Amino acid sequence: MEDLNLWLVGGGLTVGAIFGLLVQHHRFCMVAATGNFLLIKDNRQLLAFIAALLVAITGTQLLEFTDTVAIADSSYRNSQLDWFGASFGGLIFGIGGVLAGGCATRTLVRSAEGSLHSIIALLFFMLLAASAQFSFLETIRLDLTHGTAINLEGDASIATILGLPQWLPAVVIVSLMLAYLFKNWNPDAKSIVIGGIVIGALVVCGWYITGVLAQDEFDPTKPSAITVSGPLARFGYILIAAKFPALSFAISFVIGIAVTVLAFTLITGRFKFVAPKAGAIKFAVIGGSLMGIGGILAYGCNVGQGLTGISTLSFESMLAFSGMFIGTVVTVKLMEKFS
Repeated sequence: MEDLNLWLVGGGLTVGAIFGLLVQHHRFCMVAATGNFLLIKDNRQLLAFIAALLVAITGTQLLEFTDTVAIADSSYRNSQLDWFGASFGGLIFGIGGVLAGGCATRTLVRSAEGSLHSIIALLFFMLLAASAQFSFLETIRLDLTHGTAINLEGDASIATILGLPQWLPAVVIVSLMLAYLFKNWNPDAKSIVIGGIVIGALVVCGWYITGVLAQDEFDPTKPSAITVSGPLARFGYILIAAKFPALSFAISFVIGIAVTVLAFTLITGRFKFVAPKAGAIKFAVIGGSLMGIGGILAYGCNVGQGLTGISTLSFESMLAFSGMFIGTVVTVKLMEKFS
């Protein structure tokens, strides 16, 4: 048995625990942020998500500019641009998130609170994600990637693709986000925006833990940060093949979310099994399945690609998150129209 890297396991559990409590308390979710803004013009969660991105991008880019963490070596910045997988996977993930009633992290948190609807969605998420990553859908996924991906001369950062200095896109994007926050500030959003700032800081902590504290000069690994889809696929693989994944930062992060939220709801007496609404089970099944497949095709969900990936200023992550946003907006509008 290989020795455990305590920085990876302990760091993942700690970051996951804090992240899970914040998501639970503030109902932090891309689907909720988009739906609330479109349907009732409530921009509080949207401002929180932008604040999280602002901090994640700023901190991650500082880690790269100061050569503290080799961000360019992460999987988000590799030299293969899978534009189709990122875009299409993101699109169906966004559709699935709306049908399931929440993104991957929100579904995980609500499952730990006792929502049977979310438990069903989570189960199908894990099974289909595992199938796309390791089982019968893997061949189709790899064929799509081989047939559409573009091999780049450099990495997949926006700056490299556009031939710009690495600092320039960071300054422009951060400035635009700050301008949006100031222009659209909502005094009622103060608490949730602070939560978003902490979530963004957790992304930076993930990079520092995996890129500095957990590094072994005899066994160097690529840095990573918070993500949900990949670990859930590995948990799904337990159900398919009874093979348990090794503890890593990402696996520990998801365990930290689930265990902490479950413990908190039990201690506070908030845990309660809630049956799905009549006729809603099919949405849980379809939504969870689409999120599972989409999350693997897009190399991450709204956390893995939307926060961690974008913090590296990866063009592929931008494509994935754009697909998620479009899928979410279109599905919210359609469900509003036909409800």
